[in-house]
Amino acid sequence: MHSGLYAGKTHKVLSSMISDLSVAILGAGLSGLAAAQRLQELGYQADIYERNSYVGGHAHSHVVDGFTFDEGPHVSFTEKVEIKSLLAEAVKGQYLEKNAVLLNHWNEYWVRHPAQCNLYGLPSDIVERCIIDIIKAQGTDQGPINTYSDWCRQGLGDAFSEEFTFRYTRKYWTTEASNMSVDWVGSRVYVPRIEEVVRGALRANTDNHHYITRFRYPARGGFGAYVQAFSNVDSIHVDHEVVLVDLKRRCLEFTNGKIVFFEGLISSLPLPELVRRIKDAPMKVVEAAERLSCTSLVLTNVGVRRTDGFPDSDWMYFYDDDIIFSRGNLPHRLSPNNVPPGCGSIQVEVYHSKYRPLPCDDVLNRSIEDMHRIGLLVKDDQVVVAHQRHVPYANVLFDLQRSANLGIVQSYLADRGVVCCGRYGEWAYYWSDDSIQSGWNAAQAILA
Repeated sequence: MHSGLYAGKTHKVLSSMISDLSVAILGAGLSGLAAAQRLQELGYQADIYERNSYVGGHAHSHVVDGFTFDEGPHVSFTEKVEIKSLLAEAVKGQYLEKNAVLLNHWNEYWVRHPAQCNLYGLPSDIVERCIIDIIKAQGTDQGPINTYSDWCRQGLGDAFSEEFTFRYTRKYWTTEASNMSVDWVGSRVYVPRIEEVVRGALRANTDNHHYITRFRYPARGGFGAYVQAFSNVDSIHVDHEVVLVDLKRRCLEFTNGKIVFFEGLISSLPLPELVRRIKDAPMKVVEAAERLSCTSLVLTNVGVRRTDGFPDSDWMYFYDDDIIFSRGNLPHRLSPNNVPPGCGSIQVEVYHSKYRPLPCDDVLNRSIEDMHRIGLLVKDDQVVVAHQRHVPYANVLFDLQRSANLGIVQSYLADRGVVCCGRYGEWAYYWSDDSIQSGWNAAQAILA
């Protein structure tokens, strides 16, 4: 269990209520840890302040009655050599490597992912509509792309967009595709060639067109075992929640009463949280930060005394409007050591935001009901664990307001020498390797 990752490690303890620091880092997620590690390697002093009692941020794994659950389906599929080696060394080479297997659930049908290349087995009318509309969309010039809705219709056609992409967008991103930009898309949504669509409609076995084809996962300890990559980082202060950032005096104040001074400041805090804590931040900046949107997440973690009968999939996407969760994964498939002997585990995700509130008050029981309804749980299952976890910051929302508001906040912070890193510090769609690289970049930037 990695809440004890630094247990017994002697950290630098502030000798008084006020201490002089070279570089202060807010947040001990992957990006903050990477920044501290790089500064330490270069001979600079860096102190990390983390509000939780553990490090790792969203990469941390939680253990509940012998079942290990990550904060969502975290795997490593990086091709960056330095990061790949770093993570492998962190677990002493004890990782599992496998081909990714993904499924989609649509109107009681299971199909391979991505669905646009795997229409085989769906009702003939929906297959026909999807193929015809994709041919039409890719064969005509439909004008400029201003929103994600435009992007989907032009690459995937109207029928597929409306039946699949837009429905999933409402559940996962919690807003309409017409309210999203395309800044985040990149390789995350596959636009198939016509022949790939037809081939996937005629036969079950097709090539894997998902951006994750093969991944690594620690043999033990969940994804959080990779946080051991930063176990050599000194001066980590857990249980330190910052309440005031004074950029004029260059000091931080914490809920425990401590005050520390800094020469350089790196923050991986969510930008709205950081700006709320900055003394005398201009109202224009405060308002822009508050307009930055993200999703929040409720995770339902279930452990059962059963080893077989689960879908043949590592993680799954759910398009159905009447199923509360948008995505799910099977932790025991990522590593058998994530569960006690003779058991299996399921994790599902329910997202909400200012655009879309939680679908119901009792997410835990509703999620379990829907698991039964689609066969993730069966009648005779002995449920050993039924656990819920709330994650206030999940995915950065690339709504149409993001770019302008982000520019205002970033300009203000950069002018005052604050370097931001990580998914929430840069307000970007970062994977784990992106966050590590972002931390390294922040270390170089603060020295510059």
